[in-house]
Amino acid sequence: MIVCYFKFYYLIILGIFLNTAFLFSQEQIITNEDFIFSWQKANGDQYEIPVKNNLDLKIEKQKISRALMQILLKSIIKSRDFQAFNPVQVTLIPDKKNNIAILDFTKLDNSGQKQKLVYYFAFDKHGNVSDRLEL
Repeated sequence: MIVCYFKFYYLIILGIFLNTAFLFSQEQIITNEDFIFSWQKANGDQYEIPVKNNLDLKIEKQKISRALMQILLKSIIKSRDFQAFNPVQVTLIPDKKNNIAILDFTKLDNSGQKQKLVYYFAFDKHGNVSDRLEL
């Protein structure tokens, strides 16, 4: 009878240990000051976009990646040039209410020359992006 209690006790201890080990393995990765964001367009073009993070608030890398993906998709739609859209760099800066992402990119103009453009987007700490800011 006592052996049965010991087995049950060890089983409960093992279950608690496995649950706490699983929780500690779910550690959140905080965004670095400078990092590279990998992005691929639907046509297969791949980009390694340097991101300069000047935010005061530490945000998880997953949430920043979500915001960057939304920013790139909104930018490619607004630029109306899917083939020639070429992101160069993203800079994240803090603001009073939301954070600001500055996207530097190039696209081809009507004469076939590369044209440098800058779009500004506001996003919150959860990775939600609002429409493009007109500055």
